[in-house]
Amino acid sequence: MYTVATMGTTGERAELDSAARTLVTRLREREAVNACVGIGISTPDQVASVLEYADGAIVGTALVRALRDSGLTGLAELTRSLTRGTTSDAPVDDK
Repeated sequence: MYTVATMGTTGERAELDSAARTLVTRLREREAVNACVGIGISTPDQVASVLEYADGAIVGTALVRALRDSGLTGLAELTRSLTRGTTSDAPVDDK
């Protein structure tokens, strides 16, 4: 199930809307599985925040922008950075 992190147009955001958490909670109450959240996710902290309540974080615009601006090297760097948000060892501060 793809749920949106913020209402509005796609693209990177400084902060995510709390509506996604509410929507995922409602979906879980109806026994939905694999609720992933996207739209606006662009930092490891945002990935970590989404994974507190959802099964996955979907990143789009940030990856496309990294590829456009910095090629495969930039894409790889951003991807590595975003994956830090999937571990629970330590707080993420990689902006």
